[in-house]
Amino acid sequence: MDLDKGRRRDAVAEAIDAVLNGELNRREFIRRATVLGVSGGVISAVLAACSGQVPGTAAPTAGSAAPAGSASAAPSASAAGGAYDPMKYAGTKVGILMTGDENDHRALNDKLADLKAETGIELEITSPALGPLIENTLQNLQAERSSFEIINYLGFLTTQQVGAGYFEPLQKYVDDPAETPPDWDFGDFAESNLKNVGLYDIANKKLGEGKLYGIPGLHSGSVVYFYREDLFEAAGLEPAKTWDEFQAAAEALHTDDVAGCSFIGANDFSLATVDWYTRFITIGGQLMSGSPETKDYKPNLTSPEAVKALQMIIDLLPFAPENVTTYGFAENVDAFSAGKIAQMIFWSTIAGPVFNTETSTVADKTGVGNVPADPGETPRAILGGWGVGIPANADPAKKPAAWRVLTWITSKEFNTYEADKYQIDPSRNSVFNDPALIDKFPYLPVAGEANANAQTIETSILNDFFAMNDMMNVEFNKALIGEQDAETACANVQEQWEEVLRRADVLA
Repeated sequence: MDLDKGRRRDAVAEAIDAVLNGELNRREFIRRATVLGVSGGVISAVLAACSGQVPGTAAPTAGSAAPAGSASAAPSASAAGGAYDPMKYAGTKVGILMTGDENDHRALNDKLADLKAETGIELEITSPALGPLIENTLQNLQAERSSFEIINYLGFLTTQQVGAGYFEPLQKYVDDPAETPPDWDFGDFAESNLKNVGLYDIANKKLGEGKLYGIPGLHSGSVVYFYREDLFEAAGLEPAKTWDEFQAAAEALHTDDVAGCSFIGANDFSLATVDWYTRFITIGGQLMSGSPETKDYKPNLTSPEAVKALQMIIDLLPFAPENVTTYGFAENVDAFSAGKIAQMIFWSTIAGPVFNTETSTVADKTGVGNVPADPGETPRAILGGWGVGIPANADPAKKPAAWRVLTWITSKEFNTYEADKYQIDPSRNSVFNDPALIDKFPYLPVAGEANANAQTIETSILNDFFAMNDMMNVEFNKALIGEQDAETACANVQEQWEEVLRRADVLA
């Protein structure tokens, strides 16, 4: 920007006034101030003033306290208002390995120019599909030197990857006022997600406790109930609160043009983790008994609840789409958006696009609620989401720059952009409850509640989690296509899982 001193001074003053008055958000202020040549110290002071704080003075901690027994709470204002220079690592090139399956990479790619303008850091994205991502991640984490300075990992793999000591402890960066933006707000992250992907006690092999190794992101989320408000109203029905009501609504609403319900019916990751597991735990099921430490960690897949949960899905087949046993994510979201499904439970971050008015014919006719549950049971489902961290074996010279990028891509501003543009579930409480977003996407508060109350699936603490889930999906899909009954399918999974658990030395 070619400005004489007077015009530059006026532009700086205008930007400062605008951010202090709330007319300019902090991210835009940083970008504008950086272009105008404002020093990092001045930028830091202005941002601190926006929070009513004086740089270098003590103040109450920001946000809510961290969970008991976990990493320390969010940094105080004295830490947050220090000599933070957003351009400190300008000229550094950082690489991130992340999922290419869930739109996070698209959102991040949209904002690469903004990231570089605000930090001077060039970020290179590598985003394979989930299978290659897991393989590539382990190769890098186990190498002498990781090819990536930032890695995005699935919450179901926190034990395998973080618990193995492959990631850098992050609290030192969080607590350093020169490294963490003063308005980053650590306390804003949902506690459920922080425990699922961020905290791990390596010595005692405990998920959700110990040191901070990851930050929730680039998205989190759980499962909610999607239903057609117009169809329920026309039929004089209330949205289902119990599974019996879900079944009854499926029967009542099913027509030649609209399926009464749908579900993940394919041999797919979410057949077991979403449709079966949600029903199982909300009718009183408990997946595992005992503990790995005492070597009596045993599945309860032949329990009445396990068999019943699968039978409940089988009983829905006559009221589901004709080819539902081949349905995964895309088939369900596309069919619901086209008005061909009356109700389903689904990952909120995957089905959020049914509210996109540009692509969905039922955006203004869709309601959301908690998943059904039996009387006396708490509506809840599996906790999903991702974490993002710095590999312990990354180039030490680039780790501070990697943290700078990591805070940028987990900021409120970026989290808000993801939710707005791609309907990706946030990892921050403030974004789940953003009034402007809720006006456009009314499912967000329900998704936030589901995220807060979600349950970490018990087998995710095992390195064999994905292999065990694959076994379940194969057997359950066979039951759905009529090759075996629910009792046989569950018994087969029980036997296969017990073999895996014995090999893992967690079941005697």
